Amino acid sequence: MSDNVIILGAGFSYDAGIPLLGGFVEKMWEYAARRAQNGTPLSSSDLEIFEDAIKVKNELDSYHGRAVFDDRNIEDILSILSFNVLGGGKGDKDKLNKINRAIARTIELSCSVTHPGVPRSSKSQAIKTGPDIYRNFWRHLFQYANDGAQMPTIITFNYDLVLERALLQLLIGTNYDNYQNQLPFNSFEIQYYHDRVPSLCYAASYASYTDSDFKHKTGTVLAPLEGKQVAKHFNIEILKLHGSLNFPKPRVKFDDGVYNFAAALDDPQILPPISNKMAGNTSDDAWRIALQRLREAKNVVIVGYSLPRTDIYMQYFLKAALGPNMDLNKIFVFDPVLYGNSQENKDMRSRYQECFASQLHNRIYFNLDGGQIGSPELYGTAAQFVQVLGKTPDRILF
Repeated sequence: MSDNVIILGAGFSYDAGIPLLGGFVEKMWEYAARRAQNGTPLSSSDLEIFEDAIKVKNELDSYHGRAVFDDRNIEDILSILSFNVLGGGKGDKDKLNKINRAIARTIELSCSVTHPGVPRSSKSQAIKTGPDIYRNFWRHLFQYANDGAQMPTIITFNYDLVLERALLQLLIGTNYDNYQNQLPFNSFEIQYYHDRVPSLCYAASYASYTDSDFKHKTGTVLAPLEGKQVAKHFNIEILKLHGSLNFPKPRVKFDDGVYNFAAALDDPQILPPISNKMAGNTSDDAWRIALQRLREAKNVVIVGYSLPRTDIYMQYFLKAALGPNMDLNKIFVFDPVLYGNSQENKDMRSRYQECFASQLHNRIYFNLDGGQIGSPELYGTAAQFVQVLGKTPDRILF
């Protein structure tokens, strides 16, 4: 149980270089057309993946004579292909798989946050790639927990591994030592509540390691926790409701010695944005726990999720989750669109307000003190959210 739930949408991962849903098709086409990523030639397997996906997209062009849809929007493409699969069309399942694999590779190639995973040997190396905000996200959460509070539950709609890799970047490095910035735990477990992911329990200790410049330093290292009883054990809940690049598909299971939670699988389990998301063989436990956590939460913080009208399923999920919550205190929504007088701003506010009863409207915060914290260009962004989390966490966390 946690008093706080943080919900992360696509906008949270944008600073890592991962395109928003509206930019996925363009990025996939760019990879196929340029046959390279940032000047580096694509592998033959990646090139085949993107070319296959573009062919599938182009085949849907014939639909325009009878149906209105945006073939530059990945959600529209996935939804049509998903219903084609339900209709039993020949080869449609293969087409959907080709698009899903292209999505996975687009995320992985564009993501600037990298990490090889927990080292199998005692040798550790400090790695810092991608923006600081993702490492700071974990740093601020741990500081918050070090002050005696509970770790918030994290619910994410994203497939990427930004959270996992940033966590390892922070914990395997110079950010913590024996004298300051002590971790609030001696061991931790990442809990996905996914039945095909093995146990992810690790002990944190202080030792010598080599940084990226091959200099010897002392800092935090991680090692698998093998049946030991350790004081100050933390559970870190990351509920990935739409699947993940590190989630194996049904009938695929890894043992503890093989699975690397920081590595993307070749053919991962990711779910298309159709209304019956739970029908995709995802783990029911993750949805059940997410529902339970939201029903118990006092504060809910939503970052980078616009609650589009087309996402009817998530609207009813939020209603079912927060409707019975008698202790719900505040909801905070971070999105750059919510600053200024645009129609987009008004529409997003309206979508959220329509989800909840009128008596709750004055407890939904779309514009934290008119911005105030951080520079204007950061208002509503993931970076501003992380700044607030670090400077004044009590403003948004219960």
